[in-house]
Amino acid sequence: MSQLTNPSLRRAFFLVLKVIISVGLLYFIFTLIDVRAAFKAAVGANLALLALAVVVRGSVFALDALRLHSMAPTDGLPYHQHLRLALRGAFFSQMGFGFLTGDAYRAMGYAKGEASLSKSAAHLLAARLAGIAMTALIALIAALYLMTSDDTALSGFARQVGFGVVALGGFTLVALWVLFTVVPRFASPAMAERLTLGANALRTLNTRIWMISLLVILLRGISLWLIFLALHQSFSYFIALLASVTGTLITLLPLAFGGLGLREGAVAGVAALFGMPAALSVSAAILLRLAVVTAASMGLIISLFMPELAPRDEPEP
Repeated sequence: MSQLTNPSLRRAFFLVLKVIISVGLLYFIFTLIDVRAAFKAAVGANLALLALAVVVRGSVFALDALRLHSMAPTDGLPYHQHLRLALRGAFFSQMGFGFLTGDAYRAMGYAKGEASLSKSAAHLLAARLAGIAMTALIALIAALYLMTSDDTALSGFARQVGFGVVALGGFTLVALWVLFTVVPRFASPAMAERLTLGANALRTLNTRIWMISLLVILLRGISLWLIFLALHQSFSYFIALLASVTGTLITLLPLAFGGLGLREGAVAGVAALFGMPAALSVSAAILLRLAVVTAASMGLIISLFMPELAPRDEPEP
């Protein structure tokens, strides 16, 4: 175990561990359903609606770029450069490396033109926090609504989601308070400067940023709803939205490879809870994963034809 003190070996160990967990989760999910029925449903899905779901999911990446463009982590950077970095970052995120890896890639890309990695990272994390907070808010509103249901299973699920969101929100608020109020008193000058950049980035979260974050969440719900329709299931958009936000919140747990298995289980579980047959709910979850990966892969290809960001010239003395 002493070899795990090596950073590269430690990263490789946790990567392998996450892959094992993802495979285990997927295996468990498939043991609960009729795999042939799930495969047959996926093959018989409406291709036009699936293609539209891919396009809608791709538009999420464009809005993510617009959110960073509005926050202006790099002075004067045109939107197409934000879009190029967002598309490539989305590919790394969705192919199993997690959103932090995608954001790290984008931060390094911004730093190439601004030479301020800390400022770029601060804005990216602030934007990510806005998205998570809006997702949690929608999940909480949906949970409060479902608590009034006469269905015991639904009301019990709603209470679990509500308590989970409140606990997550409380922990996040306390962590932010400690980070920006207590830690600076004992931090080194370099760390204090980074915390100041983080606080400044949070202050840029204006109404426009919150509305873009809301639109991102609504579009994710639409993409899943289109997949439901492609599987010839006439469920309401509300169910798709709830399944989508639940899957997003579940994947915040850094337990699986890119959330593989976690998101599928959450989406399929919510859909089944509302009456979708188990095989179809798993088909919807898998098709959602394929739609996201397809959109991210197409985005990567598009980004390869976009001009690279040239390093800024050093100011003359």
